[in-house]
Amino acid sequence: MKAVLDLGTNTFHLLIAEQNGATISEIFQKQIPVKIGAGGINQGFITPEAYLRGINALGEFYQIIQQYPVKTIVATGTSAIRNAKNGTEFLEEIAQKFGFKVQSISGEIEASLIYKGVSLSFPFPNEPVLVMDIGGGSVEFIIGLGEEILWKQSFEIGAARLLDKFKPSNPISEAEITALDNYLEEVLQPLTTVLETYKIAGKPIQTLIGSAGSFETLLDVLKLDLNKKTTPISPFAKQVSLVDTDLFYQFIIGSNQSQREQMKGLLNFRVDMIVVATLLMRFAQNKFAIQKLIASHYALKEGLLFL
Repeated sequence: MKAVLDLGTNTFHLLIAEQNGATISEIFQKQIPVKIGAGGINQGFITPEAYLRGINALGEFYQIIQQYPVKTIVATGTSAIRNAKNGTEFLEEIAQKFGFKVQSISGEIEASLIYKGVSLSFPFPNEPVLVMDIGGGSVEFIIGLGEEILWKQSFEIGAARLLDKFKPSNPISEAEITALDNYLEEVLQPLTTVLETYKIAGKPIQTLIGSAGSFETLLDVLKLDLNKKTTPISPFAKQVSLVDTDLFYQFIIGSNQSQREQMKGLLNFRVDMIVVATLLMRFAQNKFAIQKLIASHYALKEGLLFL
């Protein structure tokens, strides 16, 4: 039995599971909205308030782990922690207090682990796919074919960073949407370029697979707020029609804070960041002419089980 801890920029995740070959048997799962990047993410600093929230969350996780016959603990810190001036101090305090080590991983390693996790959620098609993971600090894009990663890159344009950088109105204005789209156009140029090479090779990538997080919000809002059905392709992944994704985009982007707080499918800790996350999703779908969108419930934490 293994305990996996994914210390993300917005959310800390705990997964306790048994892994047999490619099969994952989940025993316990919990997420805590720590928002470790709040107030300091673009300055490369974990604020005292966020630091304390993080330590408290790890204490809660530690108490839970003690209740299970866990043999191995694997823990990683991602964008906000790896870029913080006091990130090392934070990880050292975790080791001192709770007796396990958290490894700060690079964006490249994070992308590889995300792809591994997502690839276990359903049988991938026999053609290249584009996997997208929207975190608070970074966004990972991976092009893969089956179990093989063809290209990967981590971009420091996560939802918390975009929210802090653009400080959009409520609801977001058309001018602000244009500014954010222009920024994404510039920053994601390496991805645009590599996708063009696949088109030239005669293998256009038509399938976008979204990894947990905001893509789970897409599924939940469609079901609970817009009364739309998605198509299960496994117990851990669903396909969403592009008509319904467009409906979701309009619904979220046109909403204000109060309206989002009332949405049944939107968790409270995602209320402030879901608009910029939605714009990221919409940009990728439109820019890269995606024809099929699949939302996977698996992500980095499932990939960590195989370390």
